[in-house]
Amino acid sequence: MDKFICIVLVAAALVGGAFAQTSNKNYEVLTFAEPPEGEADWGDTVSVAADGKGSILVFRRVEPPVLIYNREGKFQKSWGTGIFPEIHSIDVFDGFVWVTDTKDHMAYKFTMDGQQLMALGTKGVKGDNSSQTAFNRPTDVAIARNGDIFVADGYGNSRIVHFSKDGKFIKIIGGTKGPGPGEFSTPHAIRIDSKGRLIVNDWQPEAKNPRVQVFDQNGKFLEQWANLGFMRTTGLAITADDTVYVSDTNGNQVRILKDGKLLDVIGDLKARPHNIAWDEGSGELYFADTTEPGQIKKVVRKK
Repeated sequence: MDKFICIVLVAAALVGGAFAQTSNKNYEVLTFAEPPEGEADWGDTVSVAADGKGSILVFRRVEPPVLIYNREGKFQKSWGTGIFPEIHSIDVFDGFVWVTDTKDHMAYKFTMDGQQLMALGTKGVKGDNSSQTAFNRPTDVAIARNGDIFVADGYGNSRIVHFSKDGKFIKIIGGTKGPGPGEFSTPHAIRIDSKGRLIVNDWQPEAKNPRVQVFDQNGKFLEQWANLGFMRTTGLAITADDTVYVSDTNGNQVRILKDGKLLDVIGDLKARPHNIAWDEGSGELYFADTTEPGQIKKVVRKK
């Protein structure tokens, strides 16, 4: 009887998509939604975004690449077929969708319906650390309160590129590869806190000391958060009160920081969390799991 009950409970959890996978007793990790009808799996899910108004966007390396769901996991629509040869990040700021493409070396702005509004970079052309018009495998985008654009140009270069809201080049932040303050190895994700500071994940595979660096918007280095147990800092999410969530793909965890101090760890995820998103409307965290086959997970704090 005990064995039977155990089997039933596990089956029910799997069907309901509510299978907790973390050693942190304060949180549960749920499987979010299902692939679109007729698809056996998601494909390679690399990024997820939330617009704060009820829409959850999934970015994957399968056509169509952009899938939009509501918070209940019901599929709404898709777009983007034939546009992106190698997608990387997706974010929503002020109702607009920003994505990066690491093969075409581009960053794009779209409406929620997939209408292209802006393109940054030179399609198919690799820039170096001094280039004003070309990236080399850009990884993420953040938008300031005044509309200025900050692109993490992180896989091929080692910098953040600052543009005006109209896409006019302003300056380069970083641009020197290394482990020193203000230098970058792999600036993989970027967010802006309530003080207007740039919060940047620097993966640092060479130095083997993944860290988060903090700058003002003029590019002045302010501080770094290091030696916090990261293995590979990938995704960033930030709440209205400046609580920072950092996903660690190789560490199978999400670490929670405040003012550079470690608050908590959502660990033993049995997943590889890549890019992450905070849904300000619901107070829930989402992450793209790059374990094959890909999935989208939702992290909920237990009441």
